[in-house]
Amino acid sequence: MLTEHPAPSAPASPLASSNRVPGSDRPRSAARSRQARFAGLTLALLAALLSGGAWASERVSVPDLPARTGVPAELAEEFSSRLRDELVASGVSAQPAPLITPGIAGSLEVEFTRLVAELEGSRYAVSGELVARPGTAGEPFAVNLLVVDAVQGRSSDVLSLPLAVATVTRVAADAAALVQGFVGAAVDLPPGDAALFVSTEPRSAEVRVDGVPVGLSGQLDVIALMPGRYELEVRKDGYLPEQRTVELRSHDTRFVHVVLTELAGGSIRVTSEPVGDVLLDGEFAGTTPVTLTTLPGLHEVLIERPGFLPASFSVSVRNFRVHRVDATLEPSAPTLLVWSRGEPGLVVVNGVLRREGYAPVEVGLVELERLRGGGTRSALLAVPEEGVYWLDLETLDISPMVR
Repeated sequence: MLTEHPAPSAPASPLASSNRVPGSDRPRSAARSRQARFAGLTLALLAALLSGGAWASERVSVPDLPARTGVPAELAEEFSSRLRDELVASGVSAQPAPLITPGIAGSLEVEFTRLVAELEGSRYAVSGELVARPGTAGEPFAVNLLVVDAVQGRSSDVLSLPLAVATVTRVAADAAALVQGFVGAAVDLPPGDAALFVSTEPRSAEVRVDGVPVGLSGQLDVIALMPGRYELEVRKDGYLPEQRTVELRSHDTRFVHVVLTELAGGSIRVTSEPVGDVLLDGEFAGTTPVTLTTLPGLHEVLIERPGFLPASFSVSVRNFRVHRVDATLEPSAPTLLVWSRGEPGLVVVNGVLRREGYAPVEVGLVELERLRGGGTRSALLAVPEEGVYWLDLETLDISPMVR
């Protein structure tokens, strides 16, 4: 799903400081950049005056996304149109954005994406671009998207999806599902008698609880919530985002102090189903979920796990931005058993010792043995149909892996 990202401050804006158009090698003068920004803000002011300053609807404005160097223009047109169609089919009110120029539509900047919403009189807006992935077989292009909620001040991370001419319909549907998830995200937290207090170094970092912005550190009071488990996220431009899971109890206050790590460049948040190893530019960088810091520019992310086909992504990293890569790994066989590779002991499937955390099997009965601590446990499993199944090594039960 899309996670949220605070609007970058003006000095950190790549459009304000870069001499190149994102995703291309075409130089752009600082004068042209300033002119585009001035023209966009002027149009926004005019639109606000005409609309009386009100947000007209809950619609999502989706402009025609530009095709960068090496991408066929008709591919970008088809993807933009299909994205709108998929949003409408999923119950989201989506509209084209005829007033939006390619420069604004492809900005991937929070302030310019908010401008799209202002010009079109909608609450939500999308910006993005289609870029080429030189030397990448199968899916030689990628779509980068950003979503903004102009009313609540929320914005997503930059999401990257690999794309080919033959996969436009599927990728548009995947992108629409992510936009729909952002639009339908909760913006209120349930109040209760459990309390959370967050402090950070440095101060004035944005604090989010379960994706909902709650304010800036140093200005926040104690947050009263229902007891339970929450995902805490702290972000500040120029620093690596910090994510933690916190457990809140009734009539108790949880104090959390977060020290942020300064970075030069941007970061890539990588998740996968199932868990896999991540290589950044050919070097091992951790296991999903993981956040990687790297310098601006084009980087190659590869996700691997034995028993599954590797998934590769080309990510164009921008300063002080979080880029999101979410992968669902494809199995190497029609039917697989998968288990945690970190569990001690050995697993024997149909008489064959399996050391890599997976085993290809057939539909029907499967003989299983687990060897651990000098003892052996056996089970006869019934695999009902083709698919990927998670094997619980404690209970020796299987369950379908959500895909």
